[in-house]
Amino acid sequence: MYKVLILTKNILAEQQLQKQLQLLDYEVFCSKESFRNLKLLSITDFFPVIMLSETISNLEIEKFLPYIDQTNSLVVRLVMDEPNEEELRVWQELGVTGGLEKSLSFDGFREELVRLQNAFYKELHENKKLESPAIDKIENRTIETSAGRIYFSKKEERLFKMLLEAKGILIPRSDICAVLWSEGETDSNRSQLSCITTKIKNKFKAAGYQGDTIITKWGQGYGLNPDFYTYLSTDQAEESYPEFIRDHRKQDSMMI
Repeated sequence: MYKVLILTKNILAEQQLQKQLQLLDYEVFCSKESFRNLKLLSITDFFPVIMLSETISNLEIEKFLPYIDQTNSLVVRLVMDEPNEEELRVWQELGVTGGLEKSLSFDGFREELVRLQNAFYKELHENKKLESPAIDKIENRTIETSAGRIYFSKKEERLFKMLLEAKGILIPRSDICAVLWSEGETDSNRSQLSCITTKIKNKFKAAGYQGDTIITKWGQGYGLNPDFYTYLSTDQAEESYPEFIRDHRKQDSMMI
């Protein structure tokens, strides 16, 4: 269940909104004190979506918004009617991600919220990949992840770097063998490749990563699981993303 925080001056004014969000399977928390007391604003760190009620003025938002971490939270301005260009400009200056009209139909509200989340997480994912490319994290045959520190042998490191550079695209077994061994693909080297792959998988499992890591497809080769590559390139597991976004990303990876 995905968490939403509504900051408001009047909790009663948000009853219909809470009901709509709950019908959409969101866990909703409504607060009228958090934005008034800066010490309480730390609660916002626990909510991926933060909604700012229309009962709060832009001037008040301007005062407390800098204390909210907008890097990992989608901040949405609630309004009664469709905003004009001037209002959109003010929101942009304040740092608000987007707006959501309370007057929308249930279907319209659902689709607009999904659109805002999808755009936010897509940008977040791309920015994190640019900030911390996985290939730069390997030093002295060691890779640091939030799951723990992984140590590689020479051939394990060479194989893992190849898979990282491929960014989820499968590499033919013959190409891998040609890089790892001067004699290329032989029965012995195919067996060793399988062994090296298993060792890498086990090392990540021992470090605490429980998902699929390296995938093998008969006749196509070896590659990194798309979710695992996301985890490595952003240091964030996709389980932290909303379910509909995880499903959409999996569909995209299957089409590539």
